[in-house]
Amino acid sequence: MGFHHLAMIIVFILDLPSILSGTKIGFIDPLELCFSEGRLDRRTGYRWRLNRDREIMNIIPDQFLPYKGIFDSTEEVFSEGRYNGTLFRFPLRTIPSELSQTLYSDHKVEILFESIIADAHLLLLFLQHLESIELYVREESEPEPRKIFQVKISDDSLQFVRGKRREFYNTIKPGQHMPKPVSVTYPITIETANFSEDLMEGSAERHSFLLTSYCCGGEVSSQFERLLTDEELSYLPSVGVAMAMPSGIGLPTPDIQGHVFCVLPLPVQKKSITGLPVHVNGFFSLSQNRRYIKTPNADQEDQGKLNDKSLIWNICLLEEALPKAYASMIMDAINDKTFNVQPETVYR
Repeated sequence: MGFHHLAMIIVFILDLPSILSGTKIGFIDPLELCFSEGRLDRRTGYRWRLNRDREIMNIIPDQFLPYKGIFDSTEEVFSEGRYNGTLFRFPLRTIPSELSQTLYSDHKVEILFESIIADAHLLLLFLQHLESIELYVREESEPEPRKIFQVKISDDSLQFVRGKRREFYNTIKPGQHMPKPVSVTYPITIETANFSEDLMEGSAERHSFLLTSYCCGGEVSSQFERLLTDEELSYLPSVGVAMAMPSGIGLPTPDIQGHVFCVLPLPVQKKSITGLPVHVNGFFSLSQNRRYIKTPNADQEDQGKLNDKSLIWNICLLEEALPKAYASMIMDAINDKTFNVQPETVYR
């Protein structure tokens, strides 16, 4: 999860998130209520080292209890001073605060889970490293969390996808105008599974795509060339396109409504539908609420002049990068017989 998405979570659903990672545990306190001592000592958080600060932590053990008994975070983790991974704790806001008046209940979390499950097969498409996401629920009466849902890259395509992702991101050079573009095309199959007491093994679905990751280089327009190395923007000229494919032999090609991604899919609304038979990803500049791509307003279009570099960047991605990625995917689908893409899939 990127820092922008974490910031949005902090604002909308909680006031005091905390993180356990490696040898440290830290609390983020944007309201400066829990760790400040007077006006001159304002703290927006606090961090403890599991080993070095053990005596202090033992004085306030209740503060760390929520982390104990969650997956492999045990009492031994705290006594030994290291956790092999990272855990985020997001306590839900139950009373209004200066950050937000939005309150969260168990019911709202259930709705949030339902929205994640609805589009879960899209979550892993354009990510760099993440290969599986699982949802767990633990009732007060249950000693262990219970898995209710999983989405993952299928076992039969995982190693190939992992290698292609690595090939792409090891080749691109952030902050540079590369001498030539980088393009990688590969098939990916994503599986989702719902778990319940009636279906202990889960009810699985498969979703297959042909995906092209593309990063601009070589000949580009003069304005795009200036933005490629703009330190103020520091954006990566990377885009992607994903075309639905049959999930099994003899099955039809699914009809999809092309969606816009900025690594993760943007919220479903008219502005996030591409009108194309493919999903589109890009390192776009987003609106302040991160719900859609920044686009020129009517006055800016009428004047024919744009001064906002982030708007110009989006236009360059849409006009120069994405068409090349789309064309590259189509040509690879036609020419690379190992992908086994049927003509009716390509010419949709």
